[in-house]
Amino acid sequence: MTIKIKRKKASKPTRPLPTSKPCEVSAMPIELLTVPQAAQFAVVSHPTIRRWIREEGLRSYQLKERGRIRIDKMDLLKFLKGETI
Repeated sequence: MTIKIKRKKASKPTRPLPTSKPCEVSAMPIELLTVPQAAQFAVVSHPTIRRWIREEGLRSYQLKERGRIRIDKMDLLKFLKGETI
């Protein structure tokens, strides 16, 4: 036994997607480093990275699960160059 179901055809032609520029997401970090990875990249110790985060304003992200800290590689580069973040 077969059941035949009638399908409706699209009555209106479909509209093309808007051609506007995609919005840039600059707030999202590109490459996140752990504290040991950031320390190795900057050639400093782990406590130095943590001190930079705590006292000198190095931007970091703390994951909700277990409180792990991550640092955006671009933020670390800017910090090392002395640029404001």
